[in-house]
Amino acid sequence: MDSSADIKARIERAADLLISRGVATENTIRGCAPEEIERVEQDAGSPLPLAYREFLARMGRGALRFYLGTDVFFPEVLGLTQAARELVAEEESRLQLPNDAIAFIMHQGYQFCFIRSSEGDDPPVYYYMELSGEFVRKADHFTEFLIDAACDQW
Repeated sequence: MDSSADIKARIERAADLLISRGVATENTIRGCAPEEIERVEQDAGSPLPLAYREFLARMGRGALRFYLGTDVFFPEVLGLTQAARELVAEEESRLQLPNDAIAFIMHQGYQFCFIRSSEGDDPPVYYYMELSGEFVRKADHFTEFLIDAACDQW
């Protein structure tokens, strides 16, 4: 199991990558206050894994051009889990979003990624796109997903 310090270091690595690539500056990376993180948790309806909490604390309010045009930052993340449930339900298949799913990013209302509160401090990331009929595992860990996303930014 990863320690809290390991998870925090990987979140910081993602922030450093955004800065070194010119996507954000230290002054434009803004974290959520503890009460805002609690609002995200209440809205999601499941305990937030440590890695997601650390992400919110470090850059949950924005990072300049990182994920510009995508709902990933506070307060836009409020309501994402419910929107994800509705999107999956519209498909009229046997697919259901797990009860402990926490949607943390949604793009234009037709695709999203989620983590599960039951899968540890740094859980795997799953992806869903409208009409795909499946959840695809995108990363073994939330921090890995975040670092990969920071590397892909230009």
